Amino acid sequence: MSMKRFLALPLAGALLAGLLVLPAGAAEGTAFTDITDPDVAEAAETLRLLGVVSGTGSGAFEPGRTLTRAEFCKMAVELMGNGDKVASQMDRTIFQDVPGDHWARGYIAVATQTTTSGSGEDAAASPGIIRGDAYGNFNPDRPITYAEAVTILVRILGYGDNDVGMVWPNGYLAKAAELDLTGRVEGLTAGDDLTRGQTALLMEDLLFTDKKGSDQEYITSLGCTTTDETIIFDVDATAPDGSPALEVSQKKVYKTDHAPFDQDLVGRRAKLVLDEDEKVIAVERSDQGTQMVVGILSLEYDRIRVSGGEDVEIEKPKEAVVWKDGEETTYEQLYLSGVPSGTQALLQYSAAGELDYIFLRQAASSNSSTTQVVKNRPNYSGEASYAVYKNGVSASVQDIRQYDVTTFDRDNDILYVSDARVTGIYENVYPNQDTPATITVLGHDFPVLSSAAADLRGFKVGDSITLLLSYNGQVAGAVDPGTARSTAVGTVTSIQNGTATVTSINLKDENGKPLTFTGGTSYSGQRAEEMVGQLVTVSSGSKGRISLSRLSGEGASAPMDVAGRRIGSVALADNVKLYEQVGRSTLAEIELEDIALSTVPASKITYVRQDYAGNADIVVFNDVTGDRYDYGFSVISSKYAGEDTNPTPTVAVRNAAGTTSALLCPSGVSIPRDRLIGVVTGQPRTDGEVMLETYVELLSAQVPSDAFDMDEMTVTVRGAVIPVADRVMCYNDTTDTWFTVGSDAEEEDYKDALNRARAFSDTVTVYYDKAPDQGGKVRVVVAG
Repeated sequence: MSMKRFLALPLAGALLAGLLVLPAGAAEGTAFTDITDPDVAEAAETLRLLGVVSGTGSGAFEPGRTLTRAEFCKMAVELMGNGDKVASQMDRTIFQDVPGDHWARGYIAVATQTTTSGSGEDAAASPGIIRGDAYGNFNPDRPITYAEAVTILVRILGYGDNDVGMVWPNGYLAKAAELDLTGRVEGLTAGDDLTRGQTALLMEDLLFTDKKGSDQEYITSLGCTTTDETIIFDVDATAPDGSPALEVSQKKVYKTDHAPFDQDLVGRRAKLVLDEDEKVIAVERSDQGTQMVVGILSLEYDRIRVSGGEDVEIEKPKEAVVWKDGEETTYEQLYLSGVPSGTQALLQYSAAGELDYIFLRQAASSNSSTTQVVKNRPNYSGEASYAVYKNGVSASVQDIRQYDVTTFDRDNDILYVSDARVTGIYENVYPNQDTPATITVLGHDFPVLSSAAADLRGFKVGDSITLLLSYNGQVAGAVDPGTARSTAVGTVTSIQNGTATVTSINLKDENGKPLTFTGGTSYSGQRAEEMVGQLVTVSSGSKGRISLSRLSGEGASAPMDVAGRRIGSVALADNVKLYEQVGRSTLAEIELEDIALSTVPASKITYVRQDYAGNADIVVFNDVTGDRYDYGFSVISSKYAGEDTNPTPTVAVRNAAGTTSALLCPSGVSIPRDRLIGVVTGQPRTDGEVMLETYVELLSAQVPSDAFDMDEMTVTVRGAVIPVADRVMCYNDTTDTWFTVGSDAEEEDYKDALNRARAFSDTVTVYYDKAPDQGGKVRVVVAG
């Protein structure tokens, strides 16, 4: 049994506060209008295309109505492809209770006939598929029981009493279970009446069950064929002659008379079942590997940020095949080009758990979603029957606030909520203020939804304005800055020739890329250099200008419990952004697992921002991971810098990646030569020279080579377990060379270098930056 069932998307219930109501209706994928179960709908449609069923009139199938023995017999005869024999058998009397004027007389007669399959020595005769009772009656108008129906279906596959035993119906029921023929109607007992819907499921499963003594599925007996496994690209394609079709890999198109297939098939591996005219009548989903369907909120180089705030790791992003708009590309190109937030993607994994490909489905279309601003203070109660995400995090309707923007996606039954806002000067509009398509604020052109036009007519170019943005970066409304202020936070990318560029960390554009703001600034010289790389809030007080306010001075009043994800009583948000700097060094984003400490002192937390729910969504640390340092052997020199009349000492480090740029040492700092240290690059001076921010001398200990746990990437030193840094440097003291890792080294390359160092000698010396209880990590390993 290989037929794979479709996973139907649930229909939405009523959205509270009168936002939207979606009625329940018939299941997709069938021509019948009264079937709500998607499995029954697909089964009935397959049987319809094979001519087994035609409904009960007016587009109805009546899936809940019981079947008579005569009705089931007719369906069984058609399922065997013997419907053309019925007319010639109308005059035969087989059972005394099936008179000459009974509508099913011919079908019943055909069902009693012996059939022959194969030829020559392989020829085999099978008795008819139905029997009468001990009195010679067929009881055509009595409801058929589950046991009677299963017996007939097992006989159609070629099994008889000799195969299942003489105890009826136990033998036939057992054989059906063994063939996985009855798995979708579990719970029925032998004497239960069978409905039309249950019959459709049983008969569809029979079609994709192997015949007795064969590795061919029964449906091949009806002249049907199955294609090789392919990827389904479009279930709403059109054939050259204009008829409905499916498009698969290599842009191959197959016609179909099937009712519109479920959109959930798009991107999946499957085999197509074709009739004698090579039209698609059914789809067999692949049972190889696993799939995951996600809603993309944003892309990062080695992960996908999905609805719910969770990350989908991409272990080898450069090797991941991506299908976009029917064309093959790479994850790297996808990352660089971006995708609209809310785009649905199917991730296909192999049986070994490796990512085979990413298939991008379309984002929710504008006619399948509704976006609006919550103008009044909401008062929601109860639970929603759909998923709610606010700012990319799983939420509830109780989390919706005044001036939030809601977007309900009917296709995926999801309500996206956003509190993204940008405050600045209304700089420009296209094509005009009455019907704006884009509006320019902080140097960025924002696409405008039609629903926002009325709000924007209350403002004119040159006014201060706060734009209310949807989850995918479109303007849904606007208010006066005194009503709602900007939530934009970003890092300063550059300040050149009096123009500042800031890349947002919490706001995305319509393509899923971080918003970029530009404008004139008063920062210049050393003040400008010190701002680059810093976290700032962004606003504007005049046209063409940008105001930057560095985030500082709002640290934590309590330590952070790393495992518990809390700073005192404040929980970390699911979509929390963590940053680290050392002193005045450039800010760098980090992950929670980068922190080796179990508890981070409050003094090490320099900034905490809380979101609408009171959870910390931005946290800035000062020197907690040790990963901001460059580690290696110290290289000491000196140079004349600027207007200095005496040479100034400089320091660089030499490691497997080469020698870093020389940094000017502050006055009074003396670093020993050729020692294993770590240095942090500070801010550049006005003359272009770059200062050393700080440095650390590494601690050392000698350990056996087998003291490492390479699965956990730790080493035991004097009874204490110390993590090994992801990019640990390994040196061979005997040959005075580094264990090379390559210019594009990844984590596995560093791990391989460590294994080579361990293999070189029985003992190695590990160098670590801090004591284990202070969050230290092994930075350098010396063998030899």
